[in-house]
Amino acid sequence: MFKKAMIGAVAAAAIFSTTAAWAAEYTLRLSHGDNEANPTHKGAVKFQELVNEYTNGRVQVQIYPANQLGSEEEVAQSVRMGSIETEILYTGNLVPLAPSAGVMMLPYAFTTSQQAWAAMDALQEPLNERLVKEAGVRVLGYFEKGFRVLTTSRKPVETLEDLKGLKIRVSPNKIAIDTFKAWGIDPIPMAWSEVFPALQQRVIDGQENPYTTSISSKFYEVQNYITEIHYMIWSGPLIISERVYQRLPADIQEALNRAGREAADYQRQVAYEETEAAKKELVERGMTLVGPPKDEEKWQEAARALWPSFYDSIGGREWAEQAQKIMEEAIQSGG
Repeated sequence: MFKKAMIGAVAAAAIFSTTAAWAAEYTLRLSHGDNEANPTHKGAVKFQELVNEYTNGRVQVQIYPANQLGSEEEVAQSVRMGSIETEILYTGNLVPLAPSAGVMMLPYAFTTSQQAWAAMDALQEPLNERLVKEAGVRVLGYFEKGFRVLTTSRKPVETLEDLKGLKIRVSPNKIAIDTFKAWGIDPIPMAWSEVFPALQQRVIDGQENPYTTSISSKFYEVQNYITEIHYMIWSGPLIISERVYQRLPADIQEALNRAGREAADYQRQVAYEETEAAKKELVERGMTLVGPPKDEEKWQEAARALWPSFYDSIGGREWAEQAQKIMEEAIQSGG
């Protein structure tokens, strides 16, 4: 619950163990689904530090990693209602509440991290105008963890032809499913908790996630090859409940906005560096990095041809085309 931090030794001890908590006027709980070694958590810690600095200790952020407060989807509902204040979640898990956020998932909207960063920053405020209405939340900053690359066990995938016949797990969302179908296979949507056992038992041949996930989830134990497709980046908005945000003084709102932007910049750099380190470690652990597909332009052409079919599920054609223009101009000027 968003609340004034209670004054008194018992309450302070229950909520914080630091002396800074005694001066706090507001408490914000921040939930995310990753462990403490993940770039998401490191970005959350930076946000916590910056909020403390920019509010002179008036706002304290409590971080709850590894889904301690519930799944990303469950917490998003709570943030919407204001019973949990803030969350970092995968964009795909926000889309059911806020369809307009789906523009960040259009396949091959960008092909480098720098392009994605420019697009995210340019879209943040126009998107917030819609998210407030759709889901009662606003984005303070966009985190990311790199492109969702393809791992396989049976054979390397160097062309679209190589993909055929493989059983590939995708996250259970329409954009991922339809994109892989456009590439000539029938992908297998599967809950995240089931992926490693399915790979281990050869129920599926591969999956798609950032490089760092192959390290943290030990996919190197059950996968042999990585193909560097650039169809979708893992983006994770740091959201705050609009009910909570509007009850805050203007100077606190601006401090949170600033902290969110700067924490996102920090987290992106951490993720970029850890992605490069993950590539080296995966090779050391026996995986083969295939690189981009030899015919990636065919992958891109097939995926981008699907965009109009997604418009109704991501806020409508008018918004999708407006967002595309914003992203393209940002990429041209700064990506």
